[in-house]
Amino acid sequence: MTQLFLDEALSFFVILNPFALCLYLTGLMDELEDHEFIRVIVWASILSLSVFVLFAFMGHLIVTRIFGVDAEALRIFGGIVIGIIAYGYVTRGFRAVEQLRGNLEELPSAIAVPFMVGAGSLTKAILMGERQSSLFSVVVITVSVIAGFVLIMVFWGIRHRLRRVQEKVFDRYINLLSRINGLLLGAVAMDMIVTGIRDVWEA
Repeated sequence: MTQLFLDEALSFFVILNPFALCLYLTGLMDELEDHEFIRVIVWASILSLSVFVLFAFMGHLIVTRIFGVDAEALRIFGGIVIGIIAYGYVTRGFRAVEQLRGNLEELPSAIAVPFMVGAGSLTKAILMGERQSSLFSVVVITVSVIAGFVLIMVFWGIRHRLRRVQEKVFDRYINLLSRINGLLLGAVAMDMIVTGIRDVWEA
């Protein structure tokens, strides 16, 4: 059970990809006062957590019962979407977020910041809610979102205390982590696709 929990939490955390979002939020970090930035991140975390939990509970009902979409089709499509995102991270680093998320200046800050819900994370939440118990899914999602929040705050705290030249060096290391995270994200995507195809074949 512990290993299953760690696997699911790591998988969901990778899909959230707070590494790339750290650099994308640097402009917002500079523009907002400390207390304002923290408030925005907290609100975004709560909002995203609520959406993920809702889809973990009701996503399967909405997708399979109302729209008549097979769970394995959802798994395969989700894997393809995540794979495309992963490819962007591997080839472009954190700048891939600019294309996927849009411009922070054009979106409400509470929605645009780190945990904005995407197709990959929603698919993962739905599939987790389908395979695992409700309590298990809620705990995994909550831990993953909190871990992402902590990572964002650690990045913000360290960057806040670095000089301008050191910031550039620090940003390069985070960009490297973003590319590595893209590889992990791609592995998750391939696992979802392969598992979906295998289950369809066995059925």
